[in-house]
Amino acid sequence: MKKLKSYKIQKRSDGRYTVKVMNHGKGIQIYGKTKQQVREKLADTLKQMEEAKLYELDNLALSTTRLKDWTLCCLENYSKPHVTGNTYASYLSILNHHMGKIGDVALGNISSIMIQQHLLSLRKIESDEPLSPKMLLNIRNLLSMVFRLAIQNRILIRNPVDGVKLPKGAIHKPRALTRNEQAALIRAARNSDRHLMFAVILALYTGMRKGEILGLQWSDVDFDKKHISITKQLVRHYDITESGDTRSVLDLTTTKTESSVRYVYIIDELADEFKTYKEKMLAWKADKGIEHSEDDFVFCNHLNKAIEPRRFYQYYKELLAKAGIENANFHTLRHTFTTRCLESGIDIVTISKMLGHTTTRLTTDTYSHLLDEYKAIETEKIRCFYIPIDLD
Repeated sequence: MKKLKSYKIQKRSDGRYTVKVMNHGKGIQIYGKTKQQVREKLADTLKQMEEAKLYELDNLALSTTRLKDWTLCCLENYSKPHVTGNTYASYLSILNHHMGKIGDVALGNISSIMIQQHLLSLRKIESDEPLSPKMLLNIRNLLSMVFRLAIQNRILIRNPVDGVKLPKGAIHKPRALTRNEQAALIRAARNSDRHLMFAVILALYTGMRKGEILGLQWSDVDFDKKHISITKQLVRHYDITESGDTRSVLDLTTTKTESSVRYVYIIDELADEFKTYKEKMLAWKADKGIEHSEDDFVFCNHLNKAIEPRRFYQYYKELLAKAGIENANFHTLRHTFTTRCLESGIDIVTISKMLGHTTTRLTTDTYSHLLDEYKAIETEKIRCFYIPIDLD
């Protein structure tokens, strides 16, 4: 760039002074009433051009940063301070497991077609099991967020995710226990030496999530009104108050969504079984010399503290083995509850509210395969008001 002294300020016929500065092939004309005024404006313009050049060089270097490195930077500085540990963990999972080869590409070299091809490749993972539409949407949303932040930081001028279409993912048919499997699991839970396996029965007859069940405190259970108040969940998540992403904490957090805050009503028989469970827990506490509090967790460990979800899941797997059941994670119990509700003729709006789903559409999309079966059955009811041809 030319120095200030090398520019020649000229006087115009109208008495003003001017000088021309070239910037990226374009001329910038500077005017002033005096030479000094033009000189000051020229100095300011040259300074701005120099700063812009340095800024461009800095951002040129940033634009060569790998996508996965920039993503981690965004998660650490933008997401971590503002999201829950669960959400942060889901972002990290995408970064670690679904970024693929595109993660090693420089930000400035990533095009829309590259992202489109990446999402298409993610429809199948190593096990050949396609990712769900929801998971593909989450991946695209994360990519869009990190590119949007690159634009805000003036590293890029456009978001390559714009215009990318989501490929059709696999629609997973949720696994539900058969009636025989459900009965076998209930028998195993009732005969278990671990009293807290009553949690399995509670899940089968309420559809509550594992975190919601493990986060229950006795103050949440109202036996008189026969309902359970769901306002929180117990989860193990990354400790987002600490630097690094290796330390996790067991914590009571808000529910999965605002719609998850709800009352879960229980039938008389389940309420009676629940009371029996409480009596067993009170007797256990008395034997251990532990003073009972309504703030205690309903399902606790040997120290009367919140039970570690991974330990609880280990107990659950042992129970499945005793019942002779395979391929049934704890969420299967929630699907089983929903299936029994549909089989019993409960309408989808009520089921959606019982499950704490954000929208009825989420319920219908998840259980569309079951709804199609029951539509065929329900259609038979039309026969009662069908007018035979011979009566016309």
